[in-house]
Amino acid sequence: MLNTKDITGYLAPLHAVSETLFSVSIPNEVNTLSADDTARNAAAVGFYAQSAQTVDTALRAISAQEPHARIVICGSLYLAGMILRQNG
Repeated sequence: MLNTKDITGYLAPLHAVSETLFSVSIPNEVNTLSADDTARNAAAVGFYAQSAQTVDTALRAISAQEPHARIVICGSLYLAGMILRQNG
């Protein structure tokens, strides 16, 4: 999530379809909101929230907790772009 966005306004509607959120900072993005700040904001709107150092770490944690979980990666096109570049 970028620190220039309304994080609570963004996250509140997502809580209607998910109970859990793993947050990451966007690598090499100066305007990233820290993973910990994102997790705190997500918890404030009702998510079970936890931060992760990387997307890979978050994915491993999710898979360990729920092997058949549906995962949505969202919050920033910068993050989506980074994931697409890493995974071709």
